[in-house]
Amino acid sequence: MQRHKLYKEKRRNDMKKRVATRVMGMVLAGVFLLSAAGCSNQPVNAASGGGGSTAAAETQASGGGGKVTIRIGGGPSSSANYTTFAGIGNLITQDHPDYLINTEISTGSQENIRMIQSGTVQFGVAMTDVEEAAFKGTREFEGSPVEICHVMGGYTTMLHMFVPKDSDVNSIGDLKGKKLAVSKGAMAQYYMPILLEAYGLTKDDVQITETALQDICDAVNDGNADFGVHITPFTSSPIADLAATKGIKLLSIDEEHIEKISSENPFFYKSVIPGGTYTGVDQDTVVLGTRNNLICAKSVDDEIVYNVVKSIIEHHDDLADVHPQANQFNKENAVEGALIDIHPGAVKYYKEIGIMN
Repeated sequence: MQRHKLYKEKRRNDMKKRVATRVMGMVLAGVFLLSAAGCSNQPVNAASGGGGSTAAAETQASGGGGKVTIRIGGGPSSSANYTTFAGIGNLITQDHPDYLINTEISTGSQENIRMIQSGTVQFGVAMTDVEEAAFKGTREFEGSPVEICHVMGGYTTMLHMFVPKDSDVNSIGDLKGKKLAVSKGAMAQYYMPILLEAYGLTKDDVQITETALQDICDAVNDGNADFGVHITPFTSSPIADLAATKGIKLLSIDEEHIEKISSENPFFYKSVIPGGTYTGVDQDTVVLGTRNNLICAKSVDDEIVYNVVKSIIEHHDDLADVHPQANQFNKENAVEGALIDIHPGAVKYYKEIGIMN
């Protein structure tokens, strides 16, 4: 009961902070709009096909100067994707003061690609398999390919499967008849069915609720879900809060099922959440992971993409201060596992530093 109260109190305090931040953001946005009233907006590059970026990169003329606005689809406000690219945006603007970079809140890979498709953002973060599906027009993008390019490979995003500390669930095979809180998008639509099938279960054997990460943690805390799952780099703040207040177990996947699932779904590979990452979880947790990549609309100007990747790689030593996993956006991972075309602006820089021929 005491742990439950601690978790609820922390959630209330976090909510107050988020509300205050949003109010301040609205005030600043209002000031910006008032100061920009009457100024003209001119696209940096014209949108083409399904990967439009007219709204995503624009020159905001003000007097004799201008700002190039770049929007990046990130993730939920407390996620590694959002935190990482909000921080990376600040590093890029140190090198390019004429860039105004906004990282947008989203539900993740699928929504980021949809926003690129609609022209709402110019760049986005996406997992390897979702990126490939969008490019080829398969799976959730069946018959509607999106004109995107790979920009840069980054960190591994890992399955975080968690249950209350006193739960009798110790593996995916124990989930029959249980209530599952599963993150929206690829996790619910594709990854969870893959996991269940590997253990001889189907979606009919469980009760699945698709929701956002914070709601997943709340459901597990309140007893409204027996099991929560989200795919994210470690450390995830909402999961860390739940571990510190209620206490959780992270579920591992045994070697036999790691091999079975990854052989049938090559975008997955064995990953480890180190013991001690989350309070009370002292042993390593062996799971499956996939790579998170930076992508962009095919129509984005080569110079912008060149400058973005150059800044990220040259600020490598600063990235760990942005997020513990952010420095995996580096030259070693830049083209690793790229299953779609790499943007010409990125190719130019990668050739200069010798990681592409």
